[in-house]
Amino acid sequence: MHDHLLLSPEDARSLQSCVHCGLCLPSCPTYLISGKEADSPRGRLLLMKSLDRQAWADPSAHFGHLDSCLGCRACETACPSGVPYGDLLEQVRARQREQYQPLPFRQRVTLAWTTSRRRLIWLTALLRQLQKLRLDRLVIALRLLPAALRVQLAGLPPLPARSFSQAALEDFAPAHPAGKMRGRVALFTGCVMDSWYAEVHAATVRVLRWNGYGVTVPVEQVCCGALHSHAGEEQTGALLLEANRVAFGAVDAQAVVVNSAGCGAQLQKLGNGEPALEIVDVTVWLDRQGLVPPVSPLPGRTAYDAPCHLRHAQRIKAEPERLLALACAELVPLDEAELCCGSAGLYSLGQPEYSRQLLARKLQRISTAAPDRLVTANPGCQLQLQGGLRNTGSDLPVAHIMTVLDSAYSRDPAYRTAVMA
Repeated sequence: MHDHLLLSPEDARSLQSCVHCGLCLPSCPTYLISGKEADSPRGRLLLMKSLDRQAWADPSAHFGHLDSCLGCRACETACPSGVPYGDLLEQVRARQREQYQPLPFRQRVTLAWTTSRRRLIWLTALLRQLQKLRLDRLVIALRLLPAALRVQLAGLPPLPARSFSQAALEDFAPAHPAGKMRGRVALFTGCVMDSWYAEVHAATVRVLRWNGYGVTVPVEQVCCGALHSHAGEEQTGALLLEANRVAFGAVDAQAVVVNSAGCGAQLQKLGNGEPALEIVDVTVWLDRQGLVPPVSPLPGRTAYDAPCHLRHAQRIKAEPERLLALACAELVPLDEAELCCGSAGLYSLGQPEYSRQLLARKLQRISTAAPDRLVTANPGCQLQLQGGLRNTGSDLPVAHIMTVLDSAYSRDPAYRTAVMA
């Protein structure tokens, strides 16, 4: 027994490591907007400590400042004491959902329909029909959905007839230009990426094959559980992780590669169990192994907006930029590229005003950089940024880094013959 109400003794000790230095403040998106100490990382840590040790008559009244946190974990990269803020936030949110406040209805519905493969197929079919009849534009113009959902509807890519997993083979052979077989990896396909960004997966497979890797796509894999964990649905997130451990543990591959920043951060937890699995972002894998350089980089100005769960949660910064430098003729800096765009999983539904202000701030920075294409590496970010741009009348394309590499390679006839035929 212990006298903690929300945290384990180990997590409570981690919370104590915060020295309240304030170095996290300039990195916190909500603090930059509100200027309120309670909406800063150290303010929220103090609140966690209070909620953990004091039996409040109505603790639910104090969770608002925690709900307004994006969980972007930018404070972690700024913290000199190594406070595991993201883990602490997930633990407190899990107790919040179990003991005090269930997840709000709108977020529960969104979670249920975007992380279940069966339900997502039905939702995608409906959205595809809206796009076909151009009713999505009418829904947006008439404001028939909440503002956050209108942004996401506007940001949708043209939806494919089938998800990647429905159309893909289980195994793809390597197609290295020099005929070398460098190894085999397993690809994590996820939920939204699988149904809405199937072309990103297809491009990822082509790029990996061209770089000498066979690709295995295990059919037993399921949702990573990231959205569940972020929302406080800890038990469901853990069950999904275990299902993926079984699915990928039975595969003969050097690593599990992931092309979604949020999924990658969640799946990193699999490396701590048995069998031990190397979970690695695809940009890190290609950079580490040595990317086959495209013979003809893409023309124009390219800006890269770093997903929070790539840069802050996984601490991956240089690798995507090095790959883009090989694939693109000109990289232009994007001010505050490390700052969250306001998507953050279900965040835009629960905190629409903060999300709106963060998106507006990001769009202003993008306008100043004036790129010809914007690149990211996470589906939620791509959806948010593309929707925000379209709703302002901009036709700037937002691309995933793997489709950018694929486009650069496709300028080579040998690539088109080997992996695109």
